[in-house]
Amino acid sequence: MYDKTKINLNKEVKEVEKLLNSYINSEQSTVNEACQYLLSSGGKRIRPLFTLIASQFADSGSKDVRAVATTLELIHMASLVHDDVIDKSDKRRGKYTIAKKWDTQTAVLTGNYLLSQSLNVVSTIEHDKLHEQLAKGIIEVCRGELFQFEDQFVADQSITNYLRRIKRKTALLISLSTELGAYSARTSDETAQKLGKIGYYIGMSYQIIDDILDFTSTEKKLGKPVGSDLRNGHLTLPVLLRMKNSKQFKDKIQQLSIDSSDEVFNAVIQEVIESEELQKSKEVSNNYLKKAEKLISSLENESGQKMLVEIIKKIGNRNH
Repeated sequence: MYDKTKINLNKEVKEVEKLLNSYINSEQSTVNEACQYLLSSGGKRIRPLFTLIASQFADSGSKDVRAVATTLELIHMASLVHDDVIDKSDKRRGKYTIAKKWDTQTAVLTGNYLLSQSLNVVSTIEHDKLHEQLAKGIIEVCRGELFQFEDQFVADQSITNYLRRIKRKTALLISLSTELGAYSARTSDETAQKLGKIGYYIGMSYQIIDDILDFTSTEKKLGKPVGSDLRNGHLTLPVLLRMKNSKQFKDKIQQLSIDSSDEVFNAVIQEVIESEELQKSKEVSNNYLKKAEKLISSLENESGQKMLVEIIKKIGNRNH
């Protein structure tokens, strides 16, 4: 047990990093190299951070918190590898994807290995509700991957459809991070569920900001070409709002395909960049953050509240 009131987030994240290193070692040398490469490629460790912060809302700490943080980061890493295979992406965070650096087979095996190891880590925890929620969550993440693939270049999709998709793609794992972080520290069910909802709101905002930055940031900051989502056929909130307000623009989107020229994509991307729909998307993101803030104020731990509010401010002001 450790004193939760004196939690040092930087130190705890480093401990999770050590656990990640210990679990990604594979007997198969190529998969091992790919896992090490992935881990060294960086990442903000957002999910472990939320898991650790959520544990602050319990009366005592638990070693299980680090295990849950490690599990969720491994699931996240696995989903990124599989995403890159589906999208045939060459780069992520400015570095070659595993499929590009090695091959598709290695990428699929690496993703599968990371997912299996995530279950290995969490198997040490005795908490029925935690396992039940994690199982449901993994199923939904997988469904999200399938729906994202099915929705590629489908112009006739609703904003509700998009919100459901990003819930499964991003918000769900952040929601699991806060909810399972609370359960692993043995909070009450009510507190865990409230933290899960806070994580959901933050996750929705986080992904919408990501989708905005895909147009407004630079290739250097993104680590991939500007407008990569659209080039891969993923219609995000700025695009869907623009389509709703302009029939001409919708016609252009309907004509896009994976084989469309760079010139055609660049023209459509430029129209989104110059549109007012980017600001409207930011307003949707901010509304989710306001909902999160309101719930945070109802929690009973000043230290944990401050940590969550600080992260919300950083998400709202993200520029890369």
